[in-house]
Amino acid sequence: MLKKGVLLALMLATVLLIGVFSAAAAPKQIVFWAMPNAPDATHIPWVESVAKEFEAKTGYAVRFEVVGWDTAWTRITTAIATGEGADVFQVGTTWNPQFAATGGLSVIDINEFGGSKAFMKANLDSTTYKGKYYGIPWFAETRCLFVNVDMFREAGAKYPTTHDELITAGQKIAAKYGTGKGISLAGTNAWDLIHNWAIILWGNGGSLLTNDNKKAAFNSDAGVTAMKWYVSLLEKGIADKACAEYNQPQADAAFINGNVAMCYMGPWNIANIEQENPSLNYTIVEPPRGPKAKASFSGGSNLVLLNSSKNKEIGKEWIKFLLEKKRMVEYTQNLTHMLPATVNAYGDPYYASGVWKTFKSTLDYATAYSPLGVWGDIENAIVLEFKNILTTYVNGSYKSDTAKKALDAAADKVNSALTKEK
Repeated sequence: MLKKGVLLALMLATVLLIGVFSAAAAPKQIVFWAMPNAPDATHIPWVESVAKEFEAKTGYAVRFEVVGWDTAWTRITTAIATGEGADVFQVGTTWNPQFAATGGLSVIDINEFGGSKAFMKANLDSTTYKGKYYGIPWFAETRCLFVNVDMFREAGAKYPTTHDELITAGQKIAAKYGTGKGISLAGTNAWDLIHNWAIILWGNGGSLLTNDNKKAAFNSDAGVTAMKWYVSLLEKGIADKACAEYNQPQADAAFINGNVAMCYMGPWNIANIEQENPSLNYTIVEPPRGPKAKASFSGGSNLVLLNSSKNKEIGKEWIKFLLEKKRMVEYTQNLTHMLPATVNAYGDPYYASGVWKTFKSTLDYATAYSPLGVWGDIENAIVLEFKNILTTYVNGSYKSDTAKKALDAAADKVNSALTKEK
């Protein structure tokens, strides 16, 4: 009979041996976070299928987790602070520099991913901070003008190519269908209010910041003109007064439901139309040109590496795997309805026809926001005063100098934020 001490030793050795075999049997793993870029029913199975291919190739498993946009900022901030959570994760283009400024993202050698010419310029610019790359462009988006074909035809309006033509078309639509039926807009409940207004600002020859990113520039004459033009869509009855308090999904829904003739929207809205109103007779045109230039907003998402990750090298391989042309085209064409940010996938014939050709042409001249660590403070300041302008319209106190005063107030806050840029 074995003594008690010997028996315990044998049991412990057995447990340790089982642990060794279990560890050897379990694949090494990286954690990947992405936002709900497509419906879970199609998104999750697709990523998991690609992850299995990756595991077969590298021996590394990928644990995929969908992180909602509403919680993503907090979760990423926590991961950076603790050094735990994910190895590779998605960030919006405007977020990339802000997280880079914290030191929480790994510096990227862009040459490992095909070099700078392998990506769409505006999207690549969004990965930079202080002259270094901190992310890899994944997919791109831009805004265009969606138009209701039937409403335009019945009103005898032509698709607008300039700001003035949009006003004319909107007035014809309103005369035919009623006040507010010309266009739907985002208003005070839209967190992303700046994206649509920036298109008008740039079209008027203005800019958000000075060329050296040291001071605010949006309170210039061009900025005031752009803001007044936006509000004029409400004043002229082209947009419904209710739009002044809409969020962007409400503005989108007004068009998708067939209630208005125009709306600035993005490629992801095509999926909304397919699901919610597939019989809608619509087309997409480039954003109407301003007095000075054609313009649109360039956004999208990048892939980044947590600086404290112990799996950076395999994380890079996972990113390269996702960015291979076949997968990029599948992901953007079939799931996200976005545009690929890699040049080789962007050149696929699919994007050279139909509405995708319009988005592709627009993205070629679209502008990304400045890659600054304090961009969040800048955007919040502009959006706050923009909302104040729309609030004065709603309560009847909007005056000829309201836009200038509000933009000056926002500029003061932005200039203060810029002094904190590292």
